[in-house]
Amino acid sequence: MNTLQRIVKNTSVFFIAQVITYIIAFFYTINMARYLGAEGFGILTFGLSLVMILGITADLGLSPLVVREVSRNKSLTSQYASNVMVLKTFLSLASIILLVVIINLQNYSSTTVQVVYMLGLWGAVNSFTLLFYSLFQAHEKMEYQSISSIINSVIIFLGVIFGIIQGFDVLWFAFIYLLAGLIVLVYCLAIYYRRFRINMGELEINFLKTSIMAALPLSVASIFSIIAFRVDAVLLSFLQDTTAVGWYGAAYKLIECLMFIPMVYSAAIFPVVSSFHSLKKSLNLIYQKSVKYSIILGLPLAAITTIYSPEIINLLYGNSYSASVIALQILIWTIPFLFLTYLFGTLLISIDKQNLILKTTGITMSFNIVANILLIPSYGYIAASGVTVLTEAMGTIICVYYLSRYITTLNFRKILIKPLLATVIMSTVLLIKPSLPFMIPIIYGFILYFALLLLFKTFTPEDFDLIRRIYPKKDS
Repeated sequence: MNTLQRIVKNTSVFFIAQVITYIIAFFYTINMARYLGAEGFGILTFGLSLVMILGITADLGLSPLVVREVSRNKSLTSQYASNVMVLKTFLSLASIILLVVIINLQNYSSTTVQVVYMLGLWGAVNSFTLLFYSLFQAHEKMEYQSISSIINSVIIFLGVIFGIIQGFDVLWFAFIYLLAGLIVLVYCLAIYYRRFRINMGELEINFLKTSIMAALPLSVASIFSIIAFRVDAVLLSFLQDTTAVGWYGAAYKLIECLMFIPMVYSAAIFPVVSSFHSLKKSLNLIYQKSVKYSIILGLPLAAITTIYSPEIINLLYGNSYSASVIALQILIWTIPFLFLTYLFGTLLISIDKQNLILKTTGITMSFNIVANILLIPSYGYIAASGVTVLTEAMGTIICVYYLSRYITTLNFRKILIKPLLATVIMSTVLLIKPSLPFMIPIIYGFILYFALLLLFKTFTPEDFDLIRRIYPKKDS
């Protein structure tokens, strides 16, 4: 199997698994939220966010280091597996201790503390699983990681349904995360020993020191990104209460589902833009067209969700989450920016400007934390929602500045005007809200929107030419 075939195989398998995982996760999240209510779901959301932030301590950038080094030299597999496993044992212990200290600084209920402890153990288990994921990636065996992701989602889904039927409390749902994590870890261990037939190497202190020093720079950008992505729920819990976290988390989960769209698109174009990194004209074309497509898709999604947020929240979560409506109406406007920032990150990496991503995430993380601390005490989850949108907008503006220096300057007024006009007309029509099931107006809203784009001659021959270049016809 040649290099291109391996890339296509691994990418296809991984994204099929991601689609399945996201669909399953969507259903078990909705069921958990409805069953637990805003307070219970808020406790779980807070615990997951806090553990994911502190999970940085248990990894310290070792996962990307293992992928990079083992992919270059497969004979280092056992050396990295054994030494990093020992290192992760101490790092996970430190992460759990830090978790215990933080959770006991606040006057949380015993239920919240127990949930956080349970999820802390899940985070430690997950840290070891990430090591095996890194080894699978390095050996270009993404199917093993894909299968384990699906197994994890299925176990959680079944556990959630069982817990709802039995009437269990929020602690059960935290336990399900831990149980699924343990089963996936056992699966990864079995695959490692059975398929790779590689024994653990010896413990080497100097190797551990070198690995830590090499991994630290790799971890900084991911640290900034995770903190910016999860800190709002934690600060809401510190400065407000878990019910506010539940209202916010319910809306935020819907945004996470939509984030899969730019992830897939960015992965699809990454090989293309990487191969064009020295061909400025081709890179400029893809940059311009990708921005155009991201705006075309992001604007109507945000507008339609804003209009139908009450119906969406009521359908998915029930009347008890009515307070989540305004959070969703605000948070959904991160989508147009997220579609762009995923794209911009891919472009910056393709032209070897990863350091600019580090700077951008550092700036946006700092803004996010400071703004949330200042605004949440007075405005609660509504402030957290607004800060999230402003954070993504700031990241987009910074990336546009960098890309204008290294690729080209775009005429955003020209790119925006037709999709924006079509969105305004579509939204005006939808605001009439006829007495029909809301999915029907949403469907004809999208039809109207794309009809208007065609009427405005938004798509040019260059657009269709780009599609042919990315997905060329096979020779007969």
